[in-house]
Amino acid sequence: MTAAETAPRSPGDGVGSHLLLERVAAGDARAFGTLYDAFVAETYAICLFNCANPSAADKAMIRTWIFVWSHAAALNEQVGSTQHIVLSTAWAVTSQQRRGPP
Repeated sequence: MTAAETAPRSPGDGVGSHLLLERVAAGDARAFGTLYDAFVAETYAICLFNCANPSAADKAMIRTWIFVWSHAAALNEQVGSTQHIVLSTAWAVTSQQRRGPP
């Protein structure tokens, strides 16, 4: 994956300029696979951190990536890098599942 695919095209703008998210929004399964491959480790770490067990983390991963697929056009309109948007999505999906005190 190139920097052009994950970063905003215009340093001053960033809104609606995430090439991979644009392609996913258009239904491009290959672009989705590239996006998933780029951020799978980080999103799983977030899910595992915020969920009580690996099974719950796996379910949160599914919800996270279904959300990315289903809402790619709206996510593309957000400001920031593609990485920030995807990881923020994982945090949002798992925020209700935060672990209690150890």
